[in-house]
Amino acid sequence: MQEDRVPDRIYKFGEFRLFADERMVMRHDKRVHMTPRVFHLLLILVENAGRLVTKETLLEQVWADSFVEEGNINSTVSRLRKILGEKANENTYIETIPKVGYRFTADVERVEEEPRPAASVAASNRPRRAWLTGAVALLLIAATGAGVWFFKGRGQTATAARADKLAPVRLTESPTHDTHAKWTTDGQIRFGRLFGTDLFTFVMNGDGTNARRDTSIPGLKNGVWTSDGKKVSYYKEGDTTGTIYLANADGSNEIKLPFHATNMDWSLDGSKIVFQWGQPNPDIHIYTLTTGKVETVVNHPLFDGDPSFSPDGNQVAFVSGRDENAEIYVQNVDGSNLRRLTNHPARDAFPVFSPDGTQIAFNSNREGESLDVYIMRTDGSDVRRLTNWPSDEEVYPGCWSPDGSQIFFSSSRYGRDNVFRMKVEPYETREVLSDALDLHFPDYSPDGSKVVFQAQKEDQTGELSIMDVGTKRVSPILKTQAADSYPKFSPDGTSILFQDRLGGNTEVCLIRSDGSGEVQNLTNNPAKDSVPSWSPDGSRIAFTSNRDGNDYEIAQIYLMNADGSNQHRIYYNSALSVQPSWSPDGRRIAFANDKEDHRSGNFEIFAIEPETTEPETRLTFHRRYDVYPTYSPDGSRIAFVSTADGNTEIYLMNADGSGMVRLTRDPGEDVHPSWSPDGKRIIFSSNRSGKYAIYEMVLE
Repeated sequence: MQEDRVPDRIYKFGEFRLFADERMVMRHDKRVHMTPRVFHLLLILVENAGRLVTKETLLEQVWADSFVEEGNINSTVSRLRKILGEKANENTYIETIPKVGYRFTADVERVEEEPRPAASVAASNRPRRAWLTGAVALLLIAATGAGVWFFKGRGQTATAARADKLAPVRLTESPTHDTHAKWTTDGQIRFGRLFGTDLFTFVMNGDGTNARRDTSIPGLKNGVWTSDGKKVSYYKEGDTTGTIYLANADGSNEIKLPFHATNMDWSLDGSKIVFQWGQPNPDIHIYTLTTGKVETVVNHPLFDGDPSFSPDGNQVAFVSGRDENAEIYVQNVDGSNLRRLTNHPARDAFPVFSPDGTQIAFNSNREGESLDVYIMRTDGSDVRRLTNWPSDEEVYPGCWSPDGSQIFFSSSRYGRDNVFRMKVEPYETREVLSDALDLHFPDYSPDGSKVVFQAQKEDQTGELSIMDVGTKRVSPILKTQAADSYPKFSPDGTSILFQDRLGGNTEVCLIRSDGSGEVQNLTNNPAKDSVPSWSPDGSRIAFTSNRDGNDYEIAQIYLMNADGSNQHRIYYNSALSVQPSWSPDGRRIAFANDKEDHRSGNFEIFAIEPETTEPETRLTFHRRYDVYPTYSPDGSRIAFVSTADGNTEIYLMNADGSGMVRLTRDPGEDVHPSWSPDGKRIIFSSNRSGKYAIYEMVLE
């Protein structure tokens, strides 16, 4: 009898085998489960490995039976990356071609295996599948009864995952020296390659491939481009006079600059060049394009060099030997307000501001004979080591990615300097809880033993749950009609304050923290009442509302007693005020408001003294929005969310707005920070792994 045979259209890549006609993917000897849509997408990419597959092609082939938007492709690709184990911003399997499509980058091998009888394969699987189905059912019942969701612990798995995520990626393997790497505006990388004693500018793809000489300008030897890529200062090949030229990126409007220089850096707006010059001990000078003038801004008998601009162009960081050791200093461009940042017997060099201006990367040999890369706050505090190899690792101006989440550095680890890229996350961050649903708004109980949070469902409803920090047990307590409930434990831990949609209207509500009893509607007003916050003694509640004739666009800050009585407005202006948060002493309320840019959506953080006539105090000054302020338990600091670098990150500042620093540096969105009772940790929500999950960051 002729046996039915399993088709042999099988592809192998990495740890996976894809059986096209069986519509099955195996990792080693285990089946990988995925939806038909995700499998179809993977099959198309694998069968076109190494070639670009446009979004239009995917829409036509994967979604031929329905009308969908481009966002469906992005979401499906994101799920596929997660299934394959590909981390954010990796191209192990799938490369994103922005605005165009995707390319499967892994090596794919067509496998010719001996055909197997289909009937025997099916027969051998039946008993196993029956057992597996029963076991899964029992596990689901047990998990539902116990309220247990998936938890990723704080042990070796989380530590290994973080180490892998932050591991440097080698981009060049040249037998000569490669250094001074910097992103271009189109996502490529410019860097310097040394031949003999001459440094030439090269360019390569973002993943390090296709390194080639930069020939964008005739005669170009090496140059330094502005951040927008429109202008370049450069040396010409064959010119032995040391002349520096200035031109547009295409070489037009070329002029000779009236100075000689080493170690140059452009201001972010491209209006000035800072450089060092002078022998044997150089000084620091600034050239202004509009005036054509050179001004000396740092002048000392001993060495001053390695200059770089702050993002706002108002300050210069540099190295000086004036105190008999190479230390890092900062001063204003007009020569005022000189400040020494480092004080260590080691050699510190090449300070470079982060794009948001809250931290400085630099090189130092303070923990060994070789150089490593460090990061510190702009006041010189909180120094943290980023590299730890027995070789020299160095950063230079332009080393930061535009969003501040990565840096380039050069390393002699393999004998010659090569260019490496590394993700920057100086504060230890670990995943606490994840699920198939998005998890938001985590908040610690007053004793730190529990965390309340909300799971958001696809139908835009939610469920409030509590996780026991010690056992990791999760207990659902309430289904909500609102997907954004902003739950907060009461100061005594017995109740949870939140917002919900009741009868189609958003109200401030209260429920016991064990889920018992009825939900209390505290505001009970036709207006939209939202984002409540407890006073430290639990006697009052601050919230936002658009009542009193205001529309949604100009919601204001209100107060009420804990039982809902005495509701009244405490702050008003013609812009939107949201997300109030009490200081621990009850004297101030921080909130976000968009009045500064005339209700353009650029929220800044302010603080007021409730029930007084004192004017508000502005705490943040960013060109993008700052939201979700929350005071530390001792009231000395405020954590908040900002897009100052163009990415949604968690920041920290002193309660008066000073000492600002970016805490998270990940391409994902980090939101909803909440303090641990001891003030040593911040819990927050992030989609850095695909879905929004709950993370915790250690500050001390």
